[in-house]
Amino acid sequence: MTSALSPGVIDIMNFLIPALYFALLALALNLEWGHTGLFNAGIAGFWAVGAYTAAILITPLSPASLSYPGHIGGFNQSFVIGALVATVLTGLLGLLLTLPILRLRADYFAIATLAFAEIIRIVFNSAESVTGGSLGIFSIPRPFDTLLPTIAGANVDPGYSDLSLLVLAGVLVVLSLIAWDYLTGSSWGRVLRGIRDDDVATLAAGKRVASFQLQAMILGSALMGLSGAVFAIYQRVVVPDQFEPLSTFTIYVMVILGGSANNRGVIVGAFVFYFLDWISVRLAGLIPSNAGGVLGGIGSNLVANIAYYRLMVIGLILILLIIYRPQGIFREKKHTYPPVTGP
Repeated sequence: MTSALSPGVIDIMNFLIPALYFALLALALNLEWGHTGLFNAGIAGFWAVGAYTAAILITPLSPASLSYPGHIGGFNQSFVIGALVATVLTGLLGLLLTLPILRLRADYFAIATLAFAEIIRIVFNSAESVTGGSLGIFSIPRPFDTLLPTIAGANVDPGYSDLSLLVLAGVLVVLSLIAWDYLTGSSWGRVLRGIRDDDVATLAAGKRVASFQLQAMILGSALMGLSGAVFAIYQRVVVPDQFEPLSTFTIYVMVILGGSANNRGVIVGAFVFYFLDWISVRLAGLIPSNAGGVLGGIGSNLVANIAYYRLMVIGLILILLIIYRPQGIFREKKHTYPPVTGP
């Protein structure tokens, strides 16, 4: 389907939108791990719950058929309702998950949250009558499509549909950044960093460490759910295989790359990492299909394994950045305060 916008503009928008919902995930993880020191390895699980919750609430009814098991839904709610419920539900899930495992050591905490993410994925894959099983939920509507120009009769212009979603995702990232900067720059944020650096000393100072950790997990999990809602309307389909454990560790790379405990830095890290992946796919596509015949055995090997070489190059770039810039592109801002002196 053609669009009034040029293919180049649409291509750039389809880079920016995923980078923005990854930025939301990076901000969420930065609060939990960068500021508080909680090694949450279950990002994919919270992301999946947010995406499926929004998809179920905003899609029309999809009855079962011979080729599709159907899914619970048919609520036809607005995206605002779907995103709000997804945000609240994942925040509550963060609370329920963290309460029993908060006293675990960091590595066991990570294992428990990773297991949670895999359980969520397996449940979504198995509960066919609720989630559509391995086929997932499709035909997820976008919030502004009914207000946009149409082409070819009743079909929404895909370029303007992407543009409206880009604006929505951009506004959500900006609002989240403002909120995160306010929270982490307050006395509440200083307690989080104190817990990360020395939880025993923070406890000795009279702070309720467990309460602050729970608050950080609730807020971080809620933002992951919001990112999942944006992901669902962008992809228009959600399936369990989109939420494999690799996506969790991708977000960790983004946070480390941008600069842990720096809110603006992790957003940049999300854009840089996704850009490396996005541009490498396009550069790989420039290799002519007959390169194998022209270059001989080396060319054939290059064409056959280009996807693996692409990942190797991305990995090498990240290793070099970590070696020569271990604090990330933007280092954490160190706050200094005047000494307390007597009268």
